[in-house]
Amino acid sequence: MEQLGYHARAARRGSEIDAEAATAIVRRHLGHLGDGLTVIRQRKLYGGSINRVIEWTVRDATGRDRPLVAKVNNLRSAKLFRREMASLEVYRTQTDLPVPRPLAYLEDEPEFDGSGLLMQRIDGVNLSEAKVTPAGMRLLQRDLAGHVVALHSHHRSAYGTALEPTGPRRWLDSFGPVIGEEFFRVRDAIPSATREVIDDIVKNLEVWLPEQSTPTLVHGDLWSNNILVDDRHPDRPEILAFIDVSASYCDPEYELAYLRMFQTADDSFFERYRRRHPLRSGFSRRCRVYWLNTMMMHVRVFGDRYLPQLEDIVRQIRTLG
Repeated sequence: MEQLGYHARAARRGSEIDAEAATAIVRRHLGHLGDGLTVIRQRKLYGGSINRVIEWTVRDATGRDRPLVAKVNNLRSAKLFRREMASLEVYRTQTDLPVPRPLAYLEDEPEFDGSGLLMQRIDGVNLSEAKVTPAGMRLLQRDLAGHVVALHSHHRSAYGTALEPTGPRRWLDSFGPVIGEEFFRVRDAIPSATREVIDDIVKNLEVWLPEQSTPTLVHGDLWSNNILVDDRHPDRPEILAFIDVSASYCDPEYELAYLRMFQTADDSFFERYRRRHPLRSGFSRRCRVYWLNTMMMHVRVFGDRYLPQLEDIVRQIRTLG
């Protein structure tokens, strides 16, 4: 540890965290777990399209090893990490949704020029990578439906983030500015014919998304990469946890559309879900408005390669009328 200063400066320059810097961070934030904590190994985990997700194997003074997850990015992501940590606490204290236990929030650490979140390591694989049989997938769909049904049973009187006690009373007062901002930020990259259709939808959201819902607690980014599964028994897999959460109260169709867009949920999921939460007439049409918002976000974040999908959604909306 005598060279910590040198390694810290090197880590800051590259916005990376080496094992020695990671050890200093762990000792500072998790000293209550025991003395002599040392990060002995690092490896990249799932995800990483926006943040870096790393497994740190931490050894204590007794020689016991335990894995932790470090999710890190630059300082511009500090607010997002704070909100994620608070969201995890909402789910852990107010619902039965299984999520990792947050351990420490990182911001402007001496060892690296960035921000991040330390969390419990859940030893599973993404649903998208799970090796299961058709029977196992049907079991996972029923399991997923059960979790979402339970989560969507939590309501309050206002929409918006669950981290604040109040919010908009109308769904469009919450969602309208979101889709409007996405459109504003990508409109110049969108072909003119597609832009005209989106402009009309954004200006007439009350026609496309009539106010009919109750503010409902959602995951916020629910797709297969954010669902961790135990697939050791392909016929009897089990959902272990949900990650990358953003606790908020929305129209539940916002989340259901997301599940359908990325084919995370199949017909068996929706059959089970509808038993507790019937779908309103016109859901398929409204789905595509939410898909539009999601795909504009993808164009903004990941580039023009998502324009064909955006244009295809617009064509579907034109067909539906």
